[in-house]
Amino acid sequence: MREVKLFPTTTGQSWLELSAYKNHAFLPGSEIRDAYDYIVVGAGYGGQAAARRLAELHPDARIAVFEAIRIGDNDSGKNAGFIIDVPHDFGDQGASSFEENKKYFELNTFIIKWMEDTIKAKGIEDVDWDHCGKYLCCAETKSFKLIDHEIDELKRMNCSYEVVEGEELYRRTGTRYYKKALYTSGTVLINPADVLRGLFSVMPENVEVFEECPVMRIDEGSPTSVILRNGKRAKCKAVIVTAGPFIPQFGIGSKVFCPVLSYGAFTRRFTEEEMQHMRGVKPWGCTAGHPAGTTVRFTRDNRIFVRNGFSFATHLTTSHQRIQRAIPKLRRAYENRFPELRHVNFEFVYGGMINMTMNYRPLMLQHHPSVFASACGEGAGVAKTSLLGYYVAEWVSGIPSDNLDFLRRISTPKRLPPEPFLTVGAEARLFYEEFNAKKEI
Repeated sequence: MREVKLFPTTTGQSWLELSAYKNHAFLPGSEIRDAYDYIVVGAGYGGQAAARRLAELHPDARIAVFEAIRIGDNDSGKNAGFIIDVPHDFGDQGASSFEENKKYFELNTFIIKWMEDTIKAKGIEDVDWDHCGKYLCCAETKSFKLIDHEIDELKRMNCSYEVVEGEELYRRTGTRYYKKALYTSGTVLINPADVLRGLFSVMPENVEVFEECPVMRIDEGSPTSVILRNGKRAKCKAVIVTAGPFIPQFGIGSKVFCPVLSYGAFTRRFTEEEMQHMRGVKPWGCTAGHPAGTTVRFTRDNRIFVRNGFSFATHLTTSHQRIQRAIPKLRRAYENRFPELRHVNFEFVYGGMINMTMNYRPLMLQHHPSVFASACGEGAGVAKTSLLGYYVAEWVSGIPSDNLDFLRRISTPKRLPPEPFLTVGAEARLFYEEFNAKKEI
């Protein structure tokens, strides 16, 4: 395979700063062995699920996980912290069929329970993991059609839901900005960096976890070898690459990912006096009535989190300058929703990537007899990325199932146009979506 040219970087401070596992020490690079049975490249939610499932299936195998930067400082730790069970259209409505959405609901419910069972069994119930559910909030009446669409899907799947508006919506959220909301109870709200590091900190004994150990190249052959930037070489039977938009850097699944940059901000913690404006409000989170709208959370440590702003990640990274330019839009979103608390400053601001494909389909493939890869292709990534990691581990292990067949069947990401048409087209589409989102931002 070719040598990697672009590596993950991190810009801005995010959920990792709030994690109780921020200073957990993983293994140093000096302890990397010469050989393993399985190697996982990428320590996000897909890598976590793949490594843990491999360990469950092969308790006597040696397994290694390599992450290029700090675990939780990667894009898996820079999302909005929603593990969504019900269908959630990030892009075009109708991108998935009803049958696919129903199957995803079944699988999402399964993977959420599997993760929660692990958290309880491993005694890390101090991680930021709340069964708060999710609101789909609309600030404009024209956005109500999205609620109607979601209700139709939920009814067909016999899923419970609640429509909330008026004073009741204000009582629950502490803001009068929204006109109407659709509430579903199965979503878990998390600090994504905290949960990720927590889960990696309690891996089975046969899994060795290394952060800040970038992989330079994967040499196919018998045996396959992983070459790290620190000069180490590790042989193995099989490699699973779960590095999101960086997968093509290894020559795998090229020309399918069009990652989007989005920006998030946290207020400082509210004082006791400021909390009078949120009296009786429990932690909550909402997605917007438009795919380009603002995601909002009231966290359990009494902060408001907002995320909005989209730009195309041509070079798979953001910059401090881009983050600075994103702050005014983040401030407007926050102050419009919480005018009584407009004096409260942002403590942390960051930029992170949402791994997208043109048709919102995931990637799940066998690139070589000993090299596999998986990645989500849309914006509801924690559950789906974890699912793909879980089942790619079963695929590597030769375990057939209807669920694996389903995920392989729908993993058909559309090939991208060449540059400069890709960047120009992506930026135009993002501008169009944000223009139409209007008050939902």
